Amino acid sequence: MKPNTNRPIIGVVLDPWHHPFNGTVVSTRRFVDALQNRFRFKIFLTGSSDVEDQGIEAVAFPQLSVPGINGIINSMQAPLGLPNKQRLIQELATCDLVHIQYPFFLAKRAISIARELKIPIVSSFHVQPENIQRNLSLNQTVITHWLYRLFIHHYYQASDQVIAPSSFARDLLTQHGLTQPVEVLSNGVTSKFFRIQHHNSPSHEKHLLCVGRLAPEKQQTILLKALANSKYKHRLKLTLAGTGPQETALKKLARDLRIPANIGRVDDMALAELYAKADLFVQCSSVELEGMSAMEAMAAGCPTLLNRSKTSALTELILDEAGGFDAYRPGELTRKVDNLLEDSALSQQLVQTNRHFIESRHHDHSVEQLANLYHRILNENGFAHNPQAPSVT
Repeated sequence: MKPNTNRPIIGVVLDPWHHPFNGTVVSTRRFVDALQNRFRFKIFLTGSSDVEDQGIEAVAFPQLSVPGINGIINSMQAPLGLPNKQRLIQELATCDLVHIQYPFFLAKRAISIARELKIPIVSSFHVQPENIQRNLSLNQTVITHWLYRLFIHHYYQASDQVIAPSSFARDLLTQHGLTQPVEVLSNGVTSKFFRIQHHNSPSHEKHLLCVGRLAPEKQQTILLKALANSKYKHRLKLTLAGTGPQETALKKLARDLRIPANIGRVDDMALAELYAKADLFVQCSSVELEGMSAMEAMAAGCPTLLNRSKTSALTELILDEAGGFDAYRPGELTRKVDNLLEDSALSQQLVQTNRHFIESRHHDHSVEQLANLYHRILNENGFAHNPQAPSVT
């Protein structure tokens, strides 16, 4: 295909671009890859300006050092960029639209400058305040409300359009005072997960899978404790796929409970095979704005057992009572794990229900929806590419 030199330039602010185990990064990279034929992308990131894709322009900023929480930031693989005003002015001036994916210091300064330059702003709601609280052990309700007001005032209310990955996420924003337009746009599930050929494990083994950051809000400890009481405990092969600050503690707990578990990072090929052979996918997270790994499991043909939490969008993915549980009801998770492992008819019914539903969240649909959103915002703002930088003081 002949390159289109008149493609609009989308400036994407995503500090941890180089950390592909972050769900926000995974989602953004997929959209950028799918839309490069129609848009040019300039990524505002932290660290090296080297990117694997030669079609992407990278604008790198040094990592911000925050005394007292640098260890947490590093363990979360969520670096924060240190903004430079003049560099942002120079680089944003050639953008036709700015898309904020990561709402911290770099994004705040980028929004301020984009508004001065009259560049339209789209912001995606990827960072749930409860995520920050769980990792800093600050779980008070008053702090939750304060963080929502902070994010809404500085980022989402200052944007022309807000994107929420689920109806649950949209409602969180509007309930906390957002009045700017919000569009629900799923992160989507790519075709490779629908193509996975699911196959049963040998009868003597039961493969369980949980995918996500190894962090407090994901609550993998609840799963380990539940499996310790399972009638299938000695036949289980559990994988907790991910990285994060609780990796060492989770490995110790699994050893103490005598649960055979592989805990840690896996590559994409290994993850696909894990989805293919999982007898059950379990997600105990208390904080999710959509639940990408749960959706991938559904597309791959895995039975899913998901935590029903008031602070998580996983509830939207619970399509049958057999596939949901309350993490704070002792014994319920153990009972439901055992039910799904021993009742193949119930398990297959859940698989069929999941697959029918998850087609509506195919990544191809989300790509077209995002492209249409970009074009609408650009047209509403009189899109006409102008590479000359306006004067901003």
